[in-house]
Amino acid sequence: MKSFILLALALNIISFGSFAQNKCNISKHYEDFISIETSTHNNKEFLIKQVIETKQEYCFSNLVNRNISFIDYLLTNFTSNTNDNSILLIKDSASQSRAYFKELRNDSLFSSVMNELISKTIDKNIAKDSLSINQLLNIAVKYFSINRLTKNGHYSGRVCVGTNDIKNTEKIRKPFVEAFCFSSILKHYSSQKYNLSSEFINAIKELYTLNLGVKDEERLIRAQGAMYVLMKKNDKLVDMLKSEYESQKEYLPFILIY
Repeated sequence: MKSFILLALALNIISFGSFAQNKCNISKHYEDFISIETSTHNNKEFLIKQVIETKQEYCFSNLVNRNISFIDYLLTNFTSNTNDNSILLIKDSASQSRAYFKELRNDSLFSSVMNELISKTIDKNIAKDSLSINQLLNIAVKYFSINRLTKNGHYSGRVCVGTNDIKNTEKIRKPFVEAFCFSSILKHYSSQKYNLSSEFINAIKELYTLNLGVKDEERLIRAQGAMYVLMKKNDKLVDMLKSEYESQKEYLPFILIY
């Protein structure tokens, strides 16, 4: 019995110690950099959540303000959203906001992701992961999608919007790598230096030089695979990712090796 009590005390001390090391508590201040509003589309209400710049001086302010799209991706893709319908029933905006942020703080997925981000970048009590350029590109190319064939048999594609093959190709999700790739590609979709939109269009044109199938379904699948390979070898995409990493690495929870 005595040994059991000692073990329990030891576990409590370890648990307390791990929490004590987490000095930067971002969850207490979600309201300062996340906005919500109700929107209606086709007579159906939705909660619109968006990461915004914080005007306050917090331990995480620079992290958020320099990575708005990065954090927004995490908010969009790594929360459960299971109680949105019940929150929409609350018509008083102040009460609705309180209910939403209470649910967000209780969201184990989002809390885990945000705590890990803070631990690896601000508190620095967890070592950053190492990532190769090939591992980074494996995720980045998934945001260049061939999503359908037109009636005329032409490829129709999208970049960083709508569906992508992340869920269908990655057994283990990498939230921070996804967020970095998405936000970086979106930033340079039409930038003067990299203009990834033009690179994507050129890659689509390259697909037409190959007969990828007789049946539309087979042609579409092969075209998507070929697009991944073409973008993985795209020098501008590679250079852009390296450049964005160098400018943001202080606030990224991984180390890029190339």
